[in-house]
Amino acid sequence: MAEATGNGAPKERRTSAVSDEKCAQFFRSGTTVTVLSEGKFGLKKKERTFKLSLDGKELQWWKHKRPTIKGSTPMSSVLEVRIGHQTDFFNRLSDQMDPDVCVSVFHGRPQQPEMISILCFTPRQTEQFTVCLQSLITSAAVISKSDELQDSWLKEMFTQADKNNGGTLSFDETMGLLNRVNANLSTKQARKMFREADTNDGGEQGLDFEEFKQFYRELSRRDELYHLLQREAGRECVLTATALQKFLRVRQKMDASIEDCERLIQKHEPNQGCREQMVLSYEGFEAMLMSPEFRASNHYHRSAVYQDMTRPLSHYYIASSHNTYLTGDQLKSHSSVEAYIRPLKLGCRCVELDCWDGQDGSPIIYHGHTLTSKIRFSDVIKAINTYGFQTSEYPIILSIENHCSLEQQAKMATIMREVFAGRLEVEDPNPNNEQLPSPEELKGKVLVKNKKLSGGDEGEGWVSDEDEGDEMIGSVKAQRRRSSTHKLNASDASKISTATRTSPVSDGSVDEDGEVTFDPDSADAWKSKAEPHKLKLAPELSRLVTYIQAVSFKGFEASLRDAMYFHMSSFGEKKAMSCAHRSHVRKFLRYNSRQLSRIYPAGSRISSSNYNPVPLWNAGCQIVALNYQTDCPEMDLNIARFRDNGGCGYVLKPAPLLEPDSTGFNPYDKKTFNGFKAKDVSITIITAQQLPKPKGVEKGEVIDPYVVLQVLGTDCDSKTFITKYIDDNGFNPRWDAKFSFAVAAPELCLLRFVVRDKDVLSADDFIGQATMPFTSLCQGYRHITLEGEGVTHATLFVNVKITDYVLPSAKKRGLIKLFKKKKVPVVEEDEGNQPDVIADNLGRSDKDAHLLSQSTDLENGLSSVTEDTVDGAGDSQVEDSAADHDPDDGPMQSVTQIAGAELDLTDVTSPSAHAAKDFGEELEIRERQIQQELADEREQERQLGATTGTLTEVPPQEALPPIA
Repeated sequence: MAEATGNGAPKERRTSAVSDEKCAQFFRSGTTVTVLSEGKFGLKKKERTFKLSLDGKELQWWKHKRPTIKGSTPMSSVLEVRIGHQTDFFNRLSDQMDPDVCVSVFHGRPQQPEMISILCFTPRQTEQFTVCLQSLITSAAVISKSDELQDSWLKEMFTQADKNNGGTLSFDETMGLLNRVNANLSTKQARKMFREADTNDGGEQGLDFEEFKQFYRELSRRDELYHLLQREAGRECVLTATALQKFLRVRQKMDASIEDCERLIQKHEPNQGCREQMVLSYEGFEAMLMSPEFRASNHYHRSAVYQDMTRPLSHYYIASSHNTYLTGDQLKSHSSVEAYIRPLKLGCRCVELDCWDGQDGSPIIYHGHTLTSKIRFSDVIKAINTYGFQTSEYPIILSIENHCSLEQQAKMATIMREVFAGRLEVEDPNPNNEQLPSPEELKGKVLVKNKKLSGGDEGEGWVSDEDEGDEMIGSVKAQRRRSSTHKLNASDASKISTATRTSPVSDGSVDEDGEVTFDPDSADAWKSKAEPHKLKLAPELSRLVTYIQAVSFKGFEASLRDAMYFHMSSFGEKKAMSCAHRSHVRKFLRYNSRQLSRIYPAGSRISSSNYNPVPLWNAGCQIVALNYQTDCPEMDLNIARFRDNGGCGYVLKPAPLLEPDSTGFNPYDKKTFNGFKAKDVSITIITAQQLPKPKGVEKGEVIDPYVVLQVLGTDCDSKTFITKYIDDNGFNPRWDAKFSFAVAAPELCLLRFVVRDKDVLSADDFIGQATMPFTSLCQGYRHITLEGEGVTHATLFVNVKITDYVLPSAKKRGLIKLFKKKKVPVVEEDEGNQPDVIADNLGRSDKDAHLLSQSTDLENGLSSVTEDTVDGAGDSQVEDSAADHDPDDGPMQSVTQIAGAELDLTDVTSPSAHAAKDFGEELEIRERQIQQELADEREQERQLGATTGTLTEVPPQEALPPIA
């Protein structure tokens, strides 16, 4: 544990090991501290007793000497505990507070955590509080988060619904709670379930918490999972280890041994009798499918660095933040040291520091010429040193925008040398080399990106001062001039703001026909309209600049001719989008294969909005800097991109982007996609679970949810699908909407699922979203965890099938003809390839042939295969939305380390097919089987009576849906 020093920075403190049980007992007994907050009239102090709930799943704070809970949070959402002056709040009070008794607790969403500032009474209490809480945080991470969140959420709902604090819920209170959780249940049905759950007095007195949990379990029983289990297990509705192995291999495309399956049963089955018999009941089956290992996003990709980290830096996308110090807009928001810590803990590897002279002789950081607050450069450097390598050990890039005097530049250099010490990379690059070092070679290093003196670092010299803030100031002045000549009403202003957010290229870069008029190789294209500023650069600071030397961009031809591999240029959003346009993207790809490029938002984004990073990633740009403080769809894409590869902040670019000269890749030309392996994709959005009401809404009508599925990548891959909306059901809506499409460049694609509430009279409300790289999408029946403010446990249940792209003349379309003509042997499947896969194909042959006829030959360019309507009843049901494993279905995933916290997903070879010995006899038997299986499927579908969704395709040019 860390002990605070005189300046508030932690240093190592020896602590004896404390068991989890002792830590839990410490908080169950309760410990009283002082909670600090800022009020209108100064510092507010309130004594609070922090306790662990009896079930060990919630951290609560109570009024001191009164049995009243003032707040609580699930242990799974407690993110971090710090000692000392390690936050802006305690930094401002550093001269008043002893750092040895200052504690900060962070909880909530990692992107926007909440903070509790605590003052302990003694250093001994500080040590007990932090050691025990950290132990509970670690142990909570091992517990099944879905179960913990479910119980904590139920308890919170129960307490809020219990108006008279009597410990039971009346029928009316229960009905009010059902409305809050978006469950649309008739009064008659609800009363029947209420009486059945009230085991003590038949529904006369009300439900206690345990009875309410049983009531909720019955309400939450999921038909689609029950029928899926019934299909796999038969009438017994329990899965043996052998049946579970088949389910994992056939449906989930996971390679599991019998021992793996037995460990899964022991891990997820709650019933002791079932565990002894080594079978999985419905409750265990649901718990298994809800666990992190079975989520739609590959758990291994998120938890481990699995990509090659020995390539040059220019071969990676690098998680990057713009104006990192800001907590809000670009004009008058606060600057904060905490604003650096949050992105670093999310895996950000490039942060920005706008450095200016401080009045006391020490450099400061803020957005120059604005009303943003100021923070000390030294505090930021200390925070980066402390937190920069906690999430990732790969190099951090400090993008310094320098506006300081020579004296304070030298002080900046001194601070960085003293704080970073051996972490600071100071070795000059070898000019004879041809490429940058790799992340592996620079592991644990800090790289400074800034201007560098030419001709050595022996004396001061003049360099150009390229201030990104000048662009913003120019935009503000231009807007003022326009508003002075033509006053805008609110509607017009909104339209202009929207156009600024969504238009990729403007200011003369594109003409009315959409053709780029900006020429990156023009001598005048990169000249500033105003006289460039000049700044004297101190040799002390110049010496710290090594592998990332900032240079002015003179055009692609000039860079190819004159630039060194360690030269890096920054591009404003608008000019970068012009360079990424189809007219110039090949040159941009070539540039980005050897050198680093940094992209920053346009100056007109005063509200700290963000641009779409996907076109720039497609062009190979590495450092695409976004405003991390803004919760928006663009940041969702960024977070999803860099959750891959263990969240280390470096993601290897696809192979065709690494050597564009040899591959000829152009993201706008499908004929150049030979380096990618195209995929056919089928995603069935089956149901959702426990969708909340929109942000800030507790009462009112039950929501009418629908799902938007976006595919974002190259132009030919980008598309949007929409399900129909379900009336009055946010608790367990069912769509069974199947979307089929092809993906030409899978490694460049991201998938985004957005749930919205249909509203006839106003804009549809945002409920939650989930975004993931296409390459991390797992096959089979999967749950997708939705994210968003106030969204804690909502999920989508989907079925995913991914196969290698096949030409229209391949097996699917020609299967029936081959059987009827009897010119080839019948293929008999082994254990991993059950016969009903052929029945599935035969039963859907007409539709599949129609779908595949929309494709074109790969040699003429891959076109996306998109269903115009959702499959009709009988084709989109849960029972048949995934076929058994087929040799063309692609690789399965391997299940290993089942007993641990994660699954290792690796490729295995599909079982091979073999020919039948007696063709005629086998054919007759097979045809009879097909007819019987089709009849059985129709009967199952009739009994289920599930509805299908409708599908609408939105043009790929449409902007990302805004978050309400």
